[in-house]
Amino acid sequence: MENNNLNELEQLKAQYETLKEQFDQQEIVNERLMKSSIKHSVDFYKRYRWIQFIAYPLLAVVGLLIIKWLFANNLSLRLFWVSFCVICFIVEFWMTKMVRFKSLENNDLLTLSSHARSFKKLYAIFVVSYAVSIIILFVGWLMTEIGSNGYFNFGTFIILSGLVLVLTMSLGIAEIRYKTRPCDEIIRQIEASDNEINNRKTGFDRKQKWFCVAMIVAFIGLDVWAYTIVGSRLKMPPMWQTREYVRAADDLTTEGKLEFWEVFTDTVVPEGNVPMLMKQWQQNDSLVVMVANERQEEKPQAKVYMLKKTTPEGPVISSSILGGKPLVQKVEVNHPCKYPSSESVPIIVNMTPEAAQFWYQFTTESIGHQVALSLDGVVFQEWKIQSGIGNGCFFIMKKWSSKDELEAFCKQLVRQ
Repeated sequence: MENNNLNELEQLKAQYETLKEQFDQQEIVNERLMKSSIKHSVDFYKRYRWIQFIAYPLLAVVGLLIIKWLFANNLSLRLFWVSFCVICFIVEFWMTKMVRFKSLENNDLLTLSSHARSFKKLYAIFVVSYAVSIIILFVGWLMTEIGSNGYFNFGTFIILSGLVLVLTMSLGIAEIRYKTRPCDEIIRQIEASDNEINNRKTGFDRKQKWFCVAMIVAFIGLDVWAYTIVGSRLKMPPMWQTREYVRAADDLTTEGKLEFWEVFTDTVVPEGNVPMLMKQWQQNDSLVVMVANERQEEKPQAKVYMLKKTTPEGPVISSSILGGKPLVQKVEVNHPCKYPSSESVPIIVNMTPEAAQFWYQFTTESIGHQVALSLDGVVFQEWKIQSGIGNGCFFIMKKWSSKDELEAFCKQLVRQ
């Protein structure tokens, strides 16, 4: 009986040793599989470091070529781009060296997991930091393109800037997920093998903290540099600038060259035919002939007007009907930021109270007819009257070749 018990005990011991050996072999296999899986994730960053040596020089060269194509010899912008690429290369190279397989070989799972977590945080800060500089430059270039036609369209800018912001955020999130996915796999594998590491929150060590501060400071410097380039080098177009030309309250003098006429007929002819046509039309004593002050960009043509002389003094409205008193009280103009202006510049002319009464009467009697404004015997503007205008204002829409030309015209208007 005693021998049977001893035999059973020996069998149990043999089975225990066999089972223990199998467990040990299984742990070895599991450890090898885990290391193999983690090594594959760590190798991603090792390969990426080598790709950086090719990608960043190529990115710098392509960027310089694009800058030369878009902005010619903008030295500040070229230096900025080279500095930007160098800083990004240094930051990414240092961060990817954090995730090393050496920690796994030394079975230092805690260090490897901590570095993987730190890399995820640092890379998110890195993407946000460099994206700010890119957005500043891109929005600045966008403002330049929108304002290249002579004025700044705020609505278009808001829409395009919103699209740029959404696109940048989408690309940034996609890049962060792609670059940190191997870290997620490393953390998952380590936490699955060691319960003590599971859900452990790790922060930056001293070296990583200083690196993070240095990275943020470097990119803030780049942001300031980018803003300087946008503000000065790219010459951002301002919005239309409104300026007023106001007659002094005690100024009752007038040049008396501003006149309003009712148009009898008008025609466009080659400039060479203008003298002959004017000579033919001027034979009628009840009509006045004038030429429009318009720049013809394509063909040398001119617009000739035949205006009704409805009173013995000449036009229906002029300073003569007010006994030589002023017609104009104030002139408001939206100055474009670029000359020659590619679009007509709006000029608002405010009449004196006395002239406003005659203007309302004149427009009421001229409903459905063409009306022309002349200055120094040259037609500057024409309108078709739809109703009586009682606010004492009228608009002039013209293109101008220079700021001085526009200002001289407004100063001349306010003296009428």
